[in-house]
Amino acid sequence: MKKLLPLILSLACATAAWAGKHQKPDWVDGSSMEYPHDRYLTGVGSADDRSTAQDRARGEISRIFSTQVTVNTASQAMESTKQATGRKDETSFSQSVSNGVETVSKKMLEGVEIAETWQDEASRVYYALAVLDKSKSVSAITDKIADFDAQVKQWYAQMVQATDKLPKAKAAMKLLALFKGRKDLEADLRVLDGKGMPNPVDEAAVRAVAAKTLSELDVVVDIQ
Repeated sequence: MKKLLPLILSLACATAAWAGKHQKPDWVDGSSMEYPHDRYLTGVGSADDRSTAQDRARGEISRIFSTQVTVNTASQAMESTKQATGRKDETSFSQSVSNGVETVSKKMLEGVEIAETWQDEASRVYYALAVLDKSKSVSAITDKIADFDAQVKQWYAQMVQATDKLPKAKAAMKLLALFKGRKDLEADLRVLDGKGMPNPVDEAAVRAVAAKTLSELDVVVDIQ
């Protein structure tokens, strides 16, 4: 009996290890104790092969920030409109704002990691868990919003101080582009921390001044 005891214990340990390895993880059903929602964004993907399951898991997280695609598309439409009037400097600024938002979005998604994979022995389907650390993403977004806010103050001062119509209008257009970029970033920030980041300037007042400035021009300006 004494000789059999170590063998029994070894078999018991091996059985427990096998069961733990093949037991369905909690995250397959959408909730993970190891990666709680207050600290991570998570995405689960499934497929017949491991690689596709991982790609789908990453895609689940990227969908949360899919508004960035809309932002870029809108910017391209604005670009073609502005070129028709010859205001290439305004167009390039609108595009740079969009690029800034898109860069932050990509930076966030680069932080997505495949934390775990699991295969269902019965169905042979692979499952993958993608995770994104919220704190790292929040830092990337708040840094960019702070950059936008600094530019808002700069261009608002230029708009107020300008005496000619075209420099005032140029500053007004740049302010409106910055507000759009900031709005989209703040939407992503609310997804991550539920709070957002208060605007340090009175956006409604600045928009009113910008609209008045543009209305004084002798040309039609299409603002999307």
